[in-house]
This record gives sequence, structure tokens and C-alpha cells, in this order.
Amino acid sequence: VWVAQMSNSGPGRARPANTWRPMLLARPQRNSAAPVDDQGEKGIVVHVRTTRPWYLVPPISWIVPVHAERQVVLDRLGAEVWRLCDGTRTVEEVVDVFGQRHALTFHESRVAVTLYLKALLHRGVLAMVMPEEK
Repeated sequence: VWVAQMSNSGPGRARPANTWRPMLLARPQRNSAAPVDDQGEKGIVVHVRTTRPWYLVPPISWIVPVHAERQVVLDRLGAEVWRLCDGTRTVEEVVDVFGQRHALTFHESRVAVTLYLKALLHRGVLAMVMPEEK
């Protein structure tokens, strides 16, 4: 309770305990435009389309190759997290399920899963649907 009442001003100050709530209530959604190659126990390969950067015009584009898509390879654990991101579960539910399957505490699971979700968001494999504010 004391942590939730602390000030968030100044360097080195602890954040209020409720700052995780909006992120935990978000719903990770797979990129529906990205084709997927399921390789069973080996994992998953997701093909994410890329856009051509504005600066890659001839003659630069003649030298620097531009690929229409990039492949994101997910190992067995990454594929497990990706499969849990079906748009119906919240991040908190994904963390809970992953933690139960691998005998982790909620906090251990939260660190692992949220960092991995951040990487998948950055690579375009997932999108995050934020909860509506009340």
C-alpha cells in the first residue's frame, strides 16, 4: 500500500504499484497479415511484410537490396507465447498460463513474457489492443 502512495517525481523514485495495470489488461493480437509456417516442436516462422524506406530510391536501391518481407523465427518457448496471444487473453492471463506451465512465480513469468512480447511487437509479429479507459 505504501508503494502505491509514493510520489513518482524525481530520479530514483519508485513508481506507483498500479502502473502495470493498463499493460496487464491489454490483449496481444497476432498480426493477421503475416503468414505463418508452423514447424511443430521446432517452433514457428512468421513472415512479416516490410515497407520500403523513403530514402531507398534509385540509384541507392540498385545497390542496397530491399526485401518484401522478413522472417521472424520463434523457438519452442516463443511459439508457445505466440500461440497464447490469440486476442482473447490479456497479457496477465498469458503471464499466468506461461508461469503455470513452467513452474514460475507470477513476477518471474511477467518479466520473461512482457520482455518477449515487447520484442514481438517491435518486430511486427504482434499488435497490442489496449483496454478502453473508463
